[in-house]
Amino acid sequence: MLSRHACRTLTALSLVIVSSIIVVLIGLSFTLTARTAMADGPHVDVMQLNAEIGPASLRFLTRAINTAESDGAQALVIEIDSPGGDLASMKSMTEAELNSTVPLISYVSPTGGYAASASAFVALAAPIAVMAPTTRIGASSPILSTGADIGSTLKAKLENDLVASITSMQKRFGRNSDVVTKMVTDAASFDDATAVNLGIVNFEAVNLNDLLGKVSGHSAILSSGLVTLHTSGVGVQTIEPSLFDSLYTFLLDPNVIFLLFIVAMIGIYLEISHPGAILPGTVGGIALLLFLFAIGSLTPNWAGLALMLLAFVLLVFDLRVPTHGILTVGAIVSLIFGALLFFNSGGPFAGPQVNPVVVYVMAGVIGLMSFTLITLIVRAQRKPVSTGVEGMIGATATALTPLLPEGRVNYGGEDWAAVLDDPATSVDAGSEVRIVAIEGLRLYVEPIRRPLPVDIPAPLSLE
Repeated sequence: MLSRHACRTLTALSLVIVSSIIVVLIGLSFTLTARTAMADGPHVDVMQLNAEIGPASLRFLTRAINTAESDGAQALVIEIDSPGGDLASMKSMTEAELNSTVPLISYVSPTGGYAASASAFVALAAPIAVMAPTTRIGASSPILSTGADIGSTLKAKLENDLVASITSMQKRFGRNSDVVTKMVTDAASFDDATAVNLGIVNFEAVNLNDLLGKVSGHSAILSSGLVTLHTSGVGVQTIEPSLFDSLYTFLLDPNVIFLLFIVAMIGIYLEISHPGAILPGTVGGIALLLFLFAIGSLTPNWAGLALMLLAFVLLVFDLRVPTHGILTVGAIVSLIFGALLFFNSGGPFAGPQVNPVVVYVMAGVIGLMSFTLITLIVRAQRKPVSTGVEGMIGATATALTPLLPEGRVNYGGEDWAAVLDDPATSVDAGSEVRIVAIEGLRLYVEPIRRPLPVDIPAPLSLE
């Protein structure tokens, strides 16, 4: 067992590490704010889709459409500047757009922005598609989440499905359906001028006011029928992420999810190694629940999660089995491979990936903590026993009665029966004795011989 001082030191160190990670998470979450600028009277709603396509952006778009449908907006403008994302979220987003009862206007902006890969589908799923100057749209060929090509058979299936999807959308809204397929088959990308000239999008607009003026009077095809837009001169209401949307987006970041797993791992590991600390176990339990909530929205490789859990099991066993850190090394390797496999190999439908540097640093932190704990345990095991019966051997007691050779002594504030180890000797009351053996409730002692003082003659001097 560890000494109290060692336990306090380790607990303090672990709490500093866990607290630092939590502070980083909270600090990052506060970088996401939620604001809504309200407009009176006839208005259009505007939202910005400037993140990767994923479960969080799906939730935000769905909420924005519901808001526009319920607040009487003339239309919802979706400003897009996104590199794309996972196909599963894209499919759900395009379905929400195609079934919207309020006219949607996708606007690839600001100047220099782009709607690439999956976000190009989101842009073209709107009844009216507009681009700002020097923006791009396209490059929508399916690839793995790592950026590598996928197998030919799977790629052909995905391309055929995506071509059918984008062709049907373009035909529905009366836009060019022939050229747009090259976005999928040839990874083609088009600038704003080319996209307008080829009929891929409807208009080019330099800003939001220009857009609202150009689309006013234009007809939008909805699932319920044809609707004429009246957007010129109306107010603008900005829909931005709510606090929950921001936290949801934050929690779905693979780096944050991985840090939540690390916090859970450290907290539960410390609670097991030092039962009764309570705080590490509580923090670890909360982090574990948040981790499980977050991974429900991902498309992970579950073999990677098994390796991550194996890393935790190996760390716990290294506390109980005298392997002197060998299992910790295995745990670090398992954690690194497991995390990279879990987050970074989800296939073509996967979204963002975890930063390998974060994985390496956190694996190093876990290894450092484990080796520190193992070192403290080994030192505690090698330290001479200072409690119990073994700890009494060699200790000093005081004779309460003369020992002739039996009598009574005081040890640790308690009255003990004692007998001299050498029956031929005797000890006066008040003398100090040393415990040499214990038999039941009787102490065997020996007198402590103090060296006699030696008189040193004073130096001679001449007067």
